[in-house]
Amino acid sequence: MYMWIIVIGSAAWVYVDAKMIGVRKGLISGMFNIGAGSWCAATLLLWIVVFPAYLIKRGALKAAVAAQAGLGTALGAAVAAQSNAIEGLEKLANLRDRGVLTEAEFDQKKRQLLAP
Repeated sequence: MYMWIIVIGSAAWVYVDAKMIGVRKGLISGMFNIGAGSWCAATLLLWIVVFPAYLIKRGALKAAVAAQAGLGTALGAAVAAQSNAIEGLEKLANLRDRGVLTEAEFDQKKRQLLAP
């Protein structure tokens, strides 16, 4: 009787913990590339193997979630930087077309704007 309480309680904890971390299929490669619900079901079915495996893989899952979140932030920053560069080039081209900048000044400012 007590064993069932432990199994069901730990399966529920695995589900809640995996949801809080943000575990989903596709985060890691290998046999444990499953979502929170699958972790819970597997814990219920094969507790003696899956529960320790979750505890071992938990750090890797957290790192994978954090890495994907960082990738999204980096991608957003890259898009914003590209958008700013395009706006700057449009302004420079407008100044060149109006005769405010010479072609040489335009090229110099364009290189400065596009430099990393």
